[in-house]
Amino acid sequence: MQRTAIARTILVVEDNTEVRALFCEVLRTEGYQVLEAGNGAEAYALLRQADQRVHVVLTDLRMPVMDGLQLAAHLKADSRLSAIPVVLLSATPMTNSWQARKMFAALLTKPCAFKLLLSTIEAVQ
Repeated sequence: MQRTAIARTILVVEDNTEVRALFCEVLRTEGYQVLEAGNGAEAYALLRQADQRVHVVLTDLRMPVMDGLQLAAHLKADSRLSAIPVVLLSATPMTNSWQARKMFAALLTKPCAFKLLLSTIEAVQ
C-alpha cells in the first residue's frame, strides 16, 4: 500500500547498518521520506539542525555513544522536539518498564513484522 499523500518523514536510529538499511528500504517503499542515524547522539544532532519536520523517530535501544532511552529523554526535554513520537524497536523487551512507557509512544520487539511496524508508525503520528 504505497502512500500518495504528502510524504511524512521518519528518522531511523539504529547502529547496525544492515538492519537500518532494511528498515529504511521498507519505509521508503511505503512512501516515507527517511533520515538515518547510527546512534542517539547523531540523531539528536540531526533533529536539532533539520530543516524539515520529522514526524516519527524509530529507534533501537542499545547503541554506542547515546542509547535510545537517552535519546528519548533528550527529545522530551527539548521544547522544539518534545512532540515528536518516539517508537522503540529493540531486541531488548521493555514492555514492563515504567520509564519506557513514559518515554516512548510505542514499544516493539525485534524481530518485528513489517506490517506491525507500519501500523504502529501510522498510529503514533
